[in-house]
Amino acid sequence: MKWWMTGVAAAALLVSLQPANAVLVADGITYTLTEADTASALTDRFTLTITGINAAADTEKGRAGVNAIAFTTPTGFTTATFIPPPTGFVFVSGGLNSGGCDASGGFFCFDNTAIANGGGVSALPPLGVNSSLTFVFDVTTATGNFAGYDPHLKIDWVGSNNNYDLVSLAVGITGTCVDCTPTPQITVVEPASILALGSGLVGMLGGAGWIRRRRNT
Repeated sequence: MKWWMTGVAAAALLVSLQPANAVLVADGITYTLTEADTASALTDRFTLTITGINAAADTEKGRAGVNAIAFTTPTGFTTATFIPPPTGFVFVSGGLNSGGCDASGGFFCFDNTAIANGGGVSALPPLGVNSSLTFVFDVTTATGNFAGYDPHLKIDWVGSNNNYDLVSLAVGITGTCVDCTPTPQITVVEPASILALGSGLVGMLGGAGWIRRRRNT
């Protein structure tokens, strides 16, 4: 029984490890989306934090700004609003393409009207090395129930490159709201925990061998 309990304890240790936040990493840029309740029963607040812009890991660099950003709509979607509205951005129903919001598909979009060329090379100066951007927006639905909402992010960058990769990928949610479903988080296994699991497995195997020897005598 002792060897069995050792193995169970080691497995439990791995399960209880501190998880890492669910994030999207694309072209060396990290996108983290969080969700929280608001005073309104129908509205949740989302915060998109973008880090690593023009850093060493950024595979494209020279980024000067965001031309457009879009998310898939939750069930019963009615509207989305930037808090506070960034200069030049306007709400558009639908997704986006390389020219900005295109008013099609099951998305809502924020279009940066301050960028006249609609994408590609921009006359704006590049953002700082390893800089970050934060977008805060409220999303309202008919019921206020965001359970099961698994948004996909689309984002179109501008800068010194003629074209940047048009990101269109699922982005995990982390949050504290009562009606949202955060994306399952990644468990990081530390070396000490691996050793503990190994010790537990050795104990389990040793115990199993001892039982077999007892039965054969």
